Amino acid sequence: MTEIAETAPDADHHDPIPSVAYYLAVFAALIFLTGLTVGLSFVELGPWHLVLGLIIATTKAVLVALFFMHVIHSPRLTWIVIAASLLFLIILIGLTMADYVTRAWSVL
Repeated sequence: MTEIAETAPDADHHDPIPSVAYYLAVFAALIFLTGLTVGLSFVELGPWHLVLGLIIATTKAVLVALFFMHVIHSPRLTWIVIAASLLFLIILIGLTMADYVTRAWSVL
């Protein structure tokens, strides 16, 4: 007869426990990016102002999701759900923008 394992399938799977320095480094990066956002608000860069602001905001959102929400250590199914959510967000924003730019705007 074969022996049946009495442990759960994920019993050998251990998530790494990050150190306090790990969280402090991510926190410092978030504080730096926030300061960069504030500094950017005082500089007039024309159309690049919005682009740089969105890049900084996206970077901060990715840091929060990956490290503070522990997505970086999550199973692949979580990554698939996040990717599908972002895909649908892009589709919805794209459809909204398509409607916006094709409207016949009239000045009253």
